Amino acid sequence: MLGFEKEIEDFTQTVCETPIYLNFIEKKRILKMDEELWNQVAEYRKKKFDMQALLSGDEMFNRTEAFEREYEWLLSDIRVAEFLDAELAVCRLLQKISTSLIMALDFE
Repeated sequence: MLGFEKEIEDFTQTVCETPIYLNFIEKKRILKMDEELWNQVAEYRKKKFDMQALLSGDEMFNRTEAFEREYEWLLSDIRVAEFLDAELAVCRLLQKISTSLIMALDFE
């Protein structure tokens, strides 16, 4: 045990209560009401993640452009767009938390 599990639990609860996270949960709930749409979004997210992990530079730019055109029909659905925007906001929040923690620890 680290000795500050309670503080971690409290902080986690605080993050879960942020408007950013609550918006994400609501947008996910709305999207999951349509199981087929949810599955299509899951496929899109997996493919995009794999592409970002494997490619870089010009190839990444060119493939991303083509990929976004391929999924334009999906991304034009307001429920999908709002969910992906909310997901990105949560990711940015988590990045900010991580960066703040690392900077405070002078972790190089």
